[in-house]
Amino acid sequence: MFATFRKTAWAAVIALYALGTACKKDHGTPVTPITDTTGTGGTIATVNDSMYFIFKDEYLWNDVIPDSATFKPNSYSSLKDMFNALIAFKKNAAGKNMDRYGFLDDGAVAGEINEGIAGDFGMDLGYNDVNDLRVLYVYEGSPAYNQGIRRTWQITAVNGNSDITYNEANVERISNAIYYSSSVTLTLKKPDGTSVTVTLNTANYNINPVLYSSVLNVGGKHVGYLVFNQFISLDKTQTQLDAAFDKFVAGNVTDLVIDLRYNGGGSVETAEYLANLIAPASVGTSLMYKEYYNTNLTNHQYSNYLKTKKVPGASYSWGDVFDDWVSNPSFYFEKKKTLDVSNVVFIGTGSTASASELVMNVLKPYMTVKLVGDTTYGKPVGFVGITIGGKDMYAVSIWSKNAQNQGDYFDGFFPDGGTATYEDFSIDWGSTSELLLRKALITLGVPESELGRVKQSTESLRTLRENAVIPNPHFKGMIETRRRFK
Repeated sequence: MFATFRKTAWAAVIALYALGTACKKDHGTPVTPITDTTGTGGTIATVNDSMYFIFKDEYLWNDVIPDSATFKPNSYSSLKDMFNALIAFKKNAAGKNMDRYGFLDDGAVAGEINEGIAGDFGMDLGYNDVNDLRVLYVYEGSPAYNQGIRRTWQITAVNGNSDITYNEANVERISNAIYYSSSVTLTLKKPDGTSVTVTLNTANYNINPVLYSSVLNVGGKHVGYLVFNQFISLDKTQTQLDAAFDKFVAGNVTDLVIDLRYNGGGSVETAEYLANLIAPASVGTSLMYKEYYNTNLTNHQYSNYLKTKKVPGASYSWGDVFDDWVSNPSFYFEKKKTLDVSNVVFIGTGSTASASELVMNVLKPYMTVKLVGDTTYGKPVGFVGITIGGKDMYAVSIWSKNAQNQGDYFDGFFPDGGTATYEDFSIDWGSTSELLLRKALITLGVPESELGRVKQSTESLRTLRENAVIPNPHFKGMIETRRRFK
């Protein structure tokens, strides 16, 4: 029974998300309450009511949410204001807001994660020094990639303005030009010293999150190196992941470095698949992780709002979906490919979140797992998008713990051997002089003398890494897409 239900449920859930919304952004436009017939006893409820009750039904920490009469959902003029008020109730031990995860969206996240489609320029930027703005990565097939732009290229002018010095005004101007505009003109300096000026226009393209993969033969080891940037839906990235691990198998890889330094998470299904590729053969069908929910969901007790809100295109409700999930909370390894290694080093930073952290956590009971770089974001919880009032609501509803019941990493995972955060954006993927990859190889036991010379970081670069950042608009999270069905 559950096998059929889960599979058909999630076919419908994924179909929720319209491809045409992939490049929209949520600017918090006020929503006028409209009628919604999901109330009890035939009463007419507002959209605010619907969001409030469904939020409280599924929210992991719903014990801190006031009742409706106290909270007064209809006192809020926009869904965004109400949602932000709801997630502010959960505090940590220091009295600060603990829920930095939940959000509302107009469909862009669903488009990227479920459809593997983005509608932007296809690149990210970072300051390498106060006057040195660099391209961090470029998605293959994106507008930037098709113009020849690659990682390490230096940006010397944005829309004709050559003042790129790091300061508040310039960061705001450059962020708006790159992340919130449909067209931009850039002047860039290539590694060979030549310059080029290009105009980029946003366009939809298929995301290939495998930014780089290779086998590094160093210090007597064959190290498989994978740079994986986003956990989009498995059917959109499995081919690329399989190709990378086929390369590792053919190269007789003995150890792995999995680079998730910019990976903010995404599909749980894809996280499971990557874990099954990495895991040693001895893992068998051992427990991978278990999911936990609030007491009301666990006891199948919640309001009629969740009971009667139908999954679009289906005859069953979101209450039925959660009933199924809480009845089947455990997930097990199903080893993929023949690669059999016992050591893996992850590269992570503060941008490494959620599904990325899930992969690390589920592997820890079964192999040697190390982390280099910086402390990760800290998100052991996940959500599912439920559309209410034209908004996709992502409210924290699931807490994942590994086979040793470990999952309390709300402050992130801490790197082994101290932090090494001074990444040099002028060095390309795969170079053993790149600081974070170098640190990972040394952690695997490769003698530093085997790795060649390294470009020394300046003191200004060390200070910059702590203070000079471009605000990252990208999704950080773990979206439940119910991949395997028993």
